[in-house]
Amino acid sequence: MKEYEVRAISVGKPVLLDTDKGPLKTAIKKRRVDEPVWLSRLNFEGDYQADQKNHGGPDKAVCLYPAQHYKHWKDHYQQTFTFPSFGENLTVEGVDEREAAIGDRYLLGDAELEVSEPRKPCYIIARKYGLDDFPTKMIEKGFSGFYLRVVKEGSVKPEDKLILKERDSLHITVADVNDVLFHDRENKDKISRILETPALAAGLRASLERKL
Repeated sequence: MKEYEVRAISVGKPVLLDTDKGPLKTAIKKRRVDEPVWLSRLNFEGDYQADQKNHGGPDKAVCLYPAQHYKHWKDHYQQTFTFPSFGENLTVEGVDEREAAIGDRYLLGDAELEVSEPRKPCYIIARKYGLDDFPTKMIEKGFSGFYLRVVKEGSVKPEDKLILKERDSLHITVADVNDVLFHDRENKDKISRILETPALAAGLRASLERKL
């Protein structure tokens, strides 16, 4: 089984941030945990959302961002970003959007997770750092990160590896979904193929069905 290094497990509560466009209530400012933490169907213990309409819920229980993308953003913006700068719960080395597929299963400590959908480019990151073009650049590069649902609850330690347990047979990658969402939007064949994936998040499925 393939293993990936977890560089950080992070949780946070909503706070009011001062930004160049005014105050913003958000839970993007997360802190790394340094002891075992419980992962439930909805979140890591101690993790909350300010915008529960667009964040949270079973299909978005855990947000993962690839650690290797940090170097790209540092080089692009000439600015240092430390884990977890982008509001993710898991910062993981090695896995990325071109490899991870909807329905892939991973083990993390005593818990089991399943990839459900890409993370949408987030204006909150742009507001936090004063980088107005960040969502656009994230779409261009495909460096979105992705969400996972919790199939099995359990205790997770900071030193635990993320272990690939099972590949989904259809192998619709996160990058494939991003392509339809942001680039090849009218491709009915691609949309239909994505909709064949049982593990696709319910909200995204409904959106794509309407589009189709």
